[in-house]
Amino acid sequence: MSITEETIRKTAFKLIRAASTILPQDIVEALHRVHQGESNPVGRAHLESILHNIEIAKERCCPVCQDTGLPLFFVTVGLRSGLKCDIEETIARSVEEATKKVPLRENVINPLTKKNSGTNTGWGVPIIYYDIDNVDYVELTAVPKGFGSEVKSSLVYIPTSRSIDEGVKRCVLDHVIADAGEACPPYIIGVGLGGTGDVALHLAKKALFRSPVGSPNNDSLVAELESKLLDLTNRTNVGPMGSGGDNTALAVHIEMCGTHTAVVPVGITFQCWAARYSKARIHSNGSVEYVTHPFLSEGE
Repeated sequence: MSITEETIRKTAFKLIRAASTILPQDIVEALHRVHQGESNPVGRAHLESILHNIEIAKERCCPVCQDTGLPLFFVTVGLRSGLKCDIEETIARSVEEATKKVPLRENVINPLTKKNSGTNTGWGVPIIYYDIDNVDYVELTAVPKGFGSEVKSSLVYIPTSRSIDEGVKRCVLDHVIADAGEACPPYIIGVGLGGTGDVALHLAKKALFRSPVGSPNNDSLVAELESKLLDLTNRTNVGPMGSGGDNTALAVHIEMCGTHTAVVPVGITFQCWAARYSKARIHSNGSVEYVTHPFLSEGE
């Protein structure tokens, strides 16, 4: 058997709808934890509103946030998956369908003319990042990336003559304090270390969606830096929605790549509390495994 165009289309549509309306369970649980531990009454009230909003969106199957984002996908193509279709065109049709049926806000424009396509596609959108692996499935991760947090992304180069640990801490904390809550905390901070500038930013974006949220990097040195950065971030008193409090970040995730001997590129990006993503694996026999939202398999 092979993975068909129709299976990709249906799966991608379900992922977009789920990502836009129902947060992954690990994100919801993390928000409940910080709500229980928040000492600032105003910050706690913001977290109560956030959790109530999540429940309403789930019950009504409506978007968690009015900014339904720019459609991004992380796609792992298995060498033994038997994929037999134009995956980019198929995913684009799924986005168009979701825009009408969920519905999604029409966000995609031409960056020069500002013309809106009306379909959330066009001019290279949906944006798809590919990985190749020696597996027998295709993995799709749908990410509706809101721009309230996206605009806080940044790229810094730290000379290797300096302490990289201290440089990363300074960069991240400077951005957290300058943001002053505009990226809708408690957020996830993604940090990409190494490679070239574009690679560092890609690693930072990928780091945002590590699951479960808060799980440490496999490298103990990186994991230690993640822990230190989370602690320092939560000492800034930015707090939920910038109102002050104990919980500015749910997690700091770092991904790393080898780099040039002269400087270390550091990509920093933020994901607001509405950490929307949905993941599925389509196996070579045509079966679909919904990773983040298992209930989507009902009725298949």
